[in-house]
Amino acid sequence: EQTLTTLLREVSHRSKNLLAIIQSIATQTGRYSDGITDFLTRFRGRLQSLASSQDLVTSSNWRGAALHELVSGQVGRNGVDPSHGLRFRGANPYLNPNAALHIGLAMHELAVNSVSYGALSRANGFVEVTADLTAAAGGTALALTWAEAIGTNDTERNQKRFGSVALERVVPASLNGTATLEIEPGRLEYRLVVPHGNFETE
Repeated sequence: EQTLTTLLREVSHRSKNLLAIIQSIATQTGRYSDGITDFLTRFRGRLQSLASSQDLVTSSNWRGAALHELVSGQVGRNGVDPSHGLRFRGANPYLNPNAALHIGLAMHELAVNSVSYGALSRANGFVEVTADLTAAAGGTALALTWAEAIGTNDTERNQKRFGSVALERVVPASLNGTATLEIEPGRLEYRLVVPHGNFETE
């Protein structure tokens, strides 16, 4: 009975955290949507992204998710074959549940934008995701980079919608990390630095 009580408290705690994330997504999506139809399309996509990451977390008995599997899953959800459209290099740390959900959301936003306007909108296009483990204060940090070639006249990406807000503010703040999103003629690069404590390297 004590074990069951402890487990129920843990489930309650995790459920509240998940609901808080959903509430934040709903608020930010509503703020940057053009009407109810646009809101529902974006909100459903983000919830499905969250559900996909949550499935990985649950299947690991709440331990978390491997980075490569998480990224491949989010890219594949958008009708892209990860074996052709994704080039993943570097480390494959095991993300804790909170990191898995938020990094999954970042990968979702990047993948959706890429399929709509970027490299993954072209038949032979691909994105490069690099994961490097670097020495940092307090322990090892994960430097995650998403890079792709984009059209030189791509103005849609420069709109400050929820996608960029999530990438530059929501996700790094939730992980106590930092992020930069650089959009230049012909290239998009997103770099997320995740501090130690959000993942395991072994």
